[in-house]
Amino acid sequence: MRLLLISNPTAGSNRAGLLQDVIDPLAAMFDEIVIRQTAKVLDALHFAEEADGFDALVVIGGDGTVFEVINGIAKLETRPVLGIIPGGTCNDFARTLGLPMVPRLAAGMIATQQIVEVDLGQVNDTYFLNFLGLGLIAEASIGIDTEEKARLGKMGYYLSTIRSSMEAEPFSYELKLAEGQKMTGEAVLILAANGESLGGIGTNLSEGAYNDGKLDLVIVDEVNLTTIRDVILQKIGLATEPSFTHILTSGFTLKTDSPKVIDTDGEKAMHSPIEVKVLPEFLKMYSGRIDALT
Repeated sequence: MRLLLISNPTAGSNRAGLLQDVIDPLAAMFDEIVIRQTAKVLDALHFAEEADGFDALVVIGGDGTVFEVINGIAKLETRPVLGIIPGGTCNDFARTLGLPMVPRLAAGMIATQQIVEVDLGQVNDTYFLNFLGLGLIAEASIGIDTEEKARLGKMGYYLSTIRSSMEAEPFSYELKLAEGQKMTGEAVLILAANGESLGGIGTNLSEGAYNDGKLDLVIVDEVNLTTIRDVILQKIGLATEPSFTHILTSGFTLKTDSPKVIDTDGEKAMHSPIEVKVLPEFLKMYSGRIDALT
């Protein structure tokens, strides 16, 4: 078996010696390991585009590196099994897959070869694994201070979100679901989640969201203490009438009153209007979940 190992040496928690920590558990699993290290933006995407002929592709890096990799392999005729070694700040989809946040332990889990089939989201010509968002979530991602992120890690995202929420302006939207329902209104945030973690925190939206053929579509019309309270209460299972709308859908089209930045897996990808769909069980990925298929 052949493995392509893509490593981002500048990811948040990457460090000297990590590569060897990861290779050791994988060495007994593969006959050949080819290592590619990124040096600039889009390197991971281009390396992944050349993954034809490999049985597996393991990426060491954060959510941005994973985003490049899935866009690289999505159009391959034969896609390798994908594994994630958490090396970034939030590592959201690795959390969804139940992988340990310690890279050496994550590599050991991958070596057990538990595999799940995972949905992939597609927006226009771009693919996303964890989420798509606009409004407050995109503004928070754009507004994060690079030095603050490096110094504070996940807390940097939270501080940026707080700053953005204080200045959040509602926008008008027109939404048409794949199931036929049409919606219009004003929102400060629209989120379509495929994973179960955002900013390193479990969303508690839908169990098994990553392979149910649906996106968890969340619409928030205002940000206030009530919204924050309801999100907290829902997380511990007490909320009965949350102050946001939650819909399961297999896709949608979205128009806004003016072009809005679209954030895909933490990356500024495009502007609205957009067309979004789910590609059910499109990828095979190594998992640490007890419901993994072997």
